[in-house]
Amino acid sequence: MKAFGLNGLNYQMAYEQLSFANGGQGQIAPAQRVVDFVENRVSQSLPDTSFRPGVASSPMHQWMPTFIRTRLQDGLQQFGKKMHGFFTNDALLIGVESRTSSPLRIPRNTETFQHVQIEGLFPCGEGAGYAGGIVSSALDGQRCAEKATFFIKNNVC
Repeated sequence: MKAFGLNGLNYQMAYEQLSFANGGQGQIAPAQRVVDFVENRVSQSLPDTSFRPGVASSPMHQWMPTFIRTRLQDGLQQFGKKMHGFFTNDALLIGVESRTSSPLRIPRNTETFQHVQIEGLFPCGEGAGYAGGIVSSALDGQRCAEKATFFIKNNVC
């Protein structure tokens, strides 16, 4: 069996820990005004945000990995040229959202949607590796529920 490298997940965890430390070590997220981030300045104040439990000013341009920071800075400037009003001093960069879909897939039969070895188990959605977001996860869950209902009604399970 092929071994799966989980280096991406280890990197994600390290980046989340970095964000946690720079946000005040609670659920408060690190944040920086977009213009300040692009111009490598510390935000002296932050505008109100709907993000709860809140944000703390953080020099994200200093602790964010260079290869991510430079691409974000360039992308924010380019997008600001195309979308008037986007690149302003009132816009916030809030970090870090890093959750991903499951890096592993739980095997299931392509017709019955049941696990290939455990009868009556219907792996589905993001956690099982069959979706990549809210909508696709909901649709996959609905498809699995339909399959499960069929098998229950027909006394197959």
